[in-house]
Amino acid sequence: MHSKHKKERAPTAARGFLKGRSPTRWAVPLLVGLFAVSGITAAGALDDSQQQIVALTVNGEANTLFKAYPHKLYRRNAEDGGWAQVPLPPAIEAHRIAAVAAAKRKDVLYLAGAGVGVLRSADGGRTWETRNDGLPSREAMALTVHADQPDTVYVYLAGKGIFRSDDAGKHWKLMDGGPRERLVQFVHSNMPGSMQTGWFFAAAANGVARSMDCFCGWYDAGGLNAEVYAVAYDPKQPQQVYAATEKGFFVSTNGGEEWRRVKSPGRIVTALAVMPSGTLYAASNGRLFRSANGANTWERIDA
Repeated sequence: MHSKHKKERAPTAARGFLKGRSPTRWAVPLLVGLFAVSGITAAGALDDSQQQIVALTVNGEANTLFKAYPHKLYRRNAEDGGWAQVPLPPAIEAHRIAAVAAAKRKDVLYLAGAGVGVLRSADGGRTWETRNDGLPSREAMALTVHADQPDTVYVYLAGKGIFRSDDAGKHWKLMDGGPRERLVQFVHSNMPGSMQTGWFFAAAANGVARSMDCFCGWYDAGGLNAEVYAVAYDPKQPQQVYAATEKGFFVSTNGGEEWRRVKSPGRIVTALAVMPSGTLYAASNGRLFRSANGANTWERIDA
């Protein structure tokens, strides 16, 4: 369905149209992107382990946490601190990782990047296959997997919109143009109340954008009116959504209707992920942090 901005009122959880937009803020995201590519921060040149973490994802079936740098990917069991590098195809060296997402199936992992398109691994990242059949370009900027259907995958292509695959990336179909504001990252949630199977929460240039997965309209979630760098939700409580913004770190306990500022692990948070247990992970300035109490307190872990 190609209904990018229907002006019809959605159910309660989707109230609030995109309105009152302020000009897009580019400065901080541009700096974050430059830091991610170069591995340089205000502190000077950093080695690979201290570059910006551009994406996080968890495979709950395998109790595994993945973190991605622009050109490298690592995995670890969520209970210990030992990281193992995941081998990647040579194409990543010439481009960069934009997103990683784990399916609700052990060892199934997806990776997306501009110039690369979509890659899929069925063995936890040991081997990869390209999954670009039906995509009009390989400028993949964001990617997410359906919360309950492991073979349903969504990818956002720059300038093209959101595409869906129902067969683990073998074939793709254009579904929607995406939110009005620039989409940075998005997740699929099984929060109740959708007219189909779930919801999308997207980190956008002027707030969190939200849509049911019927693609029947994008709406502003809660009026944050700030550049959003990353979003995530708690699989145990899908109404609990986290947003890392230029104005701080926020949590919503009602699906984005209202937001409450909580403690942030750093000035700029570049990636988020939540384990099935509810443990929240956040990346900031190349460091990794963990919270077991809904972002009220944080502890730094070995990144």
